[in-house]
Amino acid sequence: MKKALAGVLAVALAGVMAGSAIAQVPNVQVYFDPAHTQTQAVCPGGAPFAGPPVNLYVVMNNWNMNVTGVDFSISYPPELSWLGDNLPDPLTSVLIGNSPTGIAIAYANCCAQDGFQAIEVLRPLVVYGVCECVPGGLPKPIVVGGYTPMGKTKPTAVRKEDFQEFDGLGMTSLICPDFIATEQSTWGQVKALYR
Repeated sequence: MKKALAGVLAVALAGVMAGSAIAQVPNVQVYFDPAHTQTQAVCPGGAPFAGPPVNLYVVMNNWNMNVTGVDFSISYPPELSWLGDNLPDPLTSVLIGNSPTGIAIAYANCCAQDGFQAIEVLRPLVVYGVCECVPGGLPKPIVVGGYTPMGKTKPTAVRKEDFQEFDGLGMTSLICPDFIATEQSTWGQVKALYR
């Protein structure tokens, strides 16, 4: 009986550990706001490419190591025109390449980034083009991928202590997330649908 109970407890503990490990998958994500909370946005409207340029914010999440370098690429939808890339702190980091084709960012040895927290690594500058969010329309994805000049399919980061390279996941952000058409109704009309 004790062995069976211990086995059940071990399986349950393994499930809890696996669940928390899944929640901590290292990733690179594009955000629409400087607080790094919005991964979906709507088109600003107006004339195409007439609005002011805006920053996007590229953030590394859950890497849980001291990061001395990162590489990735960003696939922008046609509704966004990429203008350039800016580093959050150009005094302690350097970049090679650009985000649409592949970018590598390295940090000075003194200034490795604390991957136990979210790290803002890049601020791409974009302007919205012909963009309209319509009910039932398709979302316009911004996809983070691997460093394409090296044939990578996933973002990677380098650990400071031993220069070991680790893969992460490239996340997708959306412009015009799937809008659902709605119409005015009463509670009685809604209930009548299920009779």
